[in-house]
Amino acid sequence: MALKRTSLENYTLLLVELNKMRHTNFNAKTFLKKMRPFCKTSHLNFQTLFLRIRGSKIGITIKVCTDCFIITQSFCVHEFIFYCNSQKTLISKLLKHNLLIP
Repeated sequence: MALKRTSLENYTLLLVELNKMRHTNFNAKTFLKKMRPFCKTSHLNFQTLFLRIRGSKIGITIKVCTDCFIITQSFCVHEFIFYCNSQKTLISKLLKHNLLIP
């Protein structure tokens, strides 16, 4: 059960899951399915995605554009723009830039 794990355990399991993923084209619905065991997820018509590591207080908003993703961390002013087309690349960039904080 995901609710009994700490945020650090969910973060670590997300890293393990990332290594198993293949470079497939981004699809918002399957992206949220992959993230759901480790993150609390919601969406607005699959154009704006909300993610938060379970147990963490800080989350991110992902706005899906045609050629990029615009990431905004909650309670922050900065925006990150990632140009990629794969789910694995997007998650690795989120983790590399510490946007999903446990």
